Amino acid sequence: MTWAVIRYHPPGPFQLVGRKARHRTMDAWTLEGARITDPDTLSRLREMLANESPLIIEHRFYRETRAPHRFICDDADVLDEYLQESRPGDSFCVWSYKSLCRGDNLLLQGKMPDAQGRTPRGGVA
Repeated sequence: MTWAVIRYHPPGPFQLVGRKARHRTMDAWTLEGARITDPDTLSRLREMLANESPLIIEHRFYRETRAPHRFICDDADVLDEYLQESRPGDSFCVWSYKSLCRGDNLLLQGKMPDAQGRTPRGGVA
């Protein structure tokens, strides 16, 4: 089974300018916080992708006035590339697709109709 991956490319390299430079000092940055790039964390994500399930990822942008970016990832190399393009302070929430997206908790299901409004009885459920 192949899963679609929606990719987002944040703007170029991170630079501390203006207000963002002040936030770096105001927000009490620490070496003790959880880091998505820690080797153990990346290893766990790679293992999940290889052996268990695609991942649902929510990327919350640090000090940005925009909504989080959500996507499904099934390729560890794509995830690594995406993380490299993120900025310091950005936050990531990760869930297992397999454990959350099941038939018993399906919100709804529907098929796209043709020009006459018909849908096929067969094919993908």
